[in-house]
Amino acid sequence: MAMKTDMKLYVAAGVLAVLGGGLYLQKQSQKREEAAYTYDAVTANLPKISLTEEQTKAVDSITIQQPPGDGKKPAKVVLTKKGDDWMLTEPLTAKANKSSVESLVDNLKELKVPELISSSKESYAQYDLTDEKSVHVTVKQGDKVVANLYFGQGGSRGQMMRIDGKEGVYAVKGYSSYLYAKELKGFRDLTVTKFEDDKVKTVSIENEHGQFEFVNTTEKKPEADKKDDKDAPPPSTPASWSGKFKKAKGGALANIERFDPSKVADLVRAFKSLTALDFAVNRGPVDLGFDKPVATITIVMEDGAHKIIRLGKPGESSDRWVQLEGTSDYFTIANYTADWVTGDLEKYQKPDEKKKKDDKKGGDSAPSMPPGMHGGMGMPPGMGQ
Repeated sequence: MAMKTDMKLYVAAGVLAVLGGGLYLQKQSQKREEAAYTYDAVTANLPKISLTEEQTKAVDSITIQQPPGDGKKPAKVVLTKKGDDWMLTEPLTAKANKSSVESLVDNLKELKVPELISSSKESYAQYDLTDEKSVHVTVKQGDKVVANLYFGQGGSRGQMMRIDGKEGVYAVKGYSSYLYAKELKGFRDLTVTKFEDDKVKTVSIENEHGQFEFVNTTEKKPEADKKDDKDAPPPSTPASWSGKFKKAKGGALANIERFDPSKVADLVRAFKSLTALDFAVNRGPVDLGFDKPVATITIVMEDGAHKIIRLGKPGESSDRWVQLEGTSDYFTIANYTADWVTGDLEKYQKPDEKKKKDDKKGGDSAPSMPPGMHGGMGMPPGMGQ
């Protein structure tokens, strides 16, 4: 009888265990479903900002308002598409850096919102999302606004952002402050000159040292022959240049002794695609030294086109102010580039091997000693005996 009772207890315990396990699994499944439901509900309510490929192609206006800083970043930048090119239309009118603007537009496709940080506008100040502290970006297609965003602090959770007309702080992934918040020169096309170096006919330089004249003496072959002649040297080799010079005080142009044609080839390469470091804002020609330029370089192309660049005062760093004739813009270029135009005759000469040998020989000889001086101590005879 006792055994039957024990058996019934064991069976009842087993049934309870099975029922308990089933209930546990059911609750775990329910929790997973609730979690999935909650996550889906939250992410479904997050805004979608990323623009499509078609939308980005149609973008024709971008306005960026930046918070006041050190004075280098403009308070407002307006970029407007004109045909296939982009123009800066505020705070000045100039050609924009096309690749810079296109990178910004492409970045709009990468913006993703993974998280809601706060649903209250009271937290805007905490994340630098007030009108005064944020970077405000407005993107348009004609009169239609396709994105109106405010960017604030960055952190491990992403860039803090708010959307015009939608209350709350969101984290956004894919944002690059380098594309949006930068100095005005970062939005402008800083090209000074652009030409093919093998199309240069002559180069003339005038500076305080005198006048230089370089002529491209390369023998041009007909186009038909160029296609068949695979062994033909490139049209702009060091040996293709001749050089003459005359001092500033007068005289006639004469062949440069120890002339190094490769230096002229380097000069042309430095100027064939010359990009400025910065440009002048609210500064005139006298202030920058163009009332009395320190040097001028004239590059004449095969088709007769002239590229005339004048050099003014040194800039604020390792640079120098320049102006391309026919434009009203003043740019700075690196000193190592400007040195090709301000340098002396030695800039275009090969080293003087004879002088180097004489200097070396003189350096190896023992120094002469006054009469009566000898020995390591340099004492007259009879001293120290």
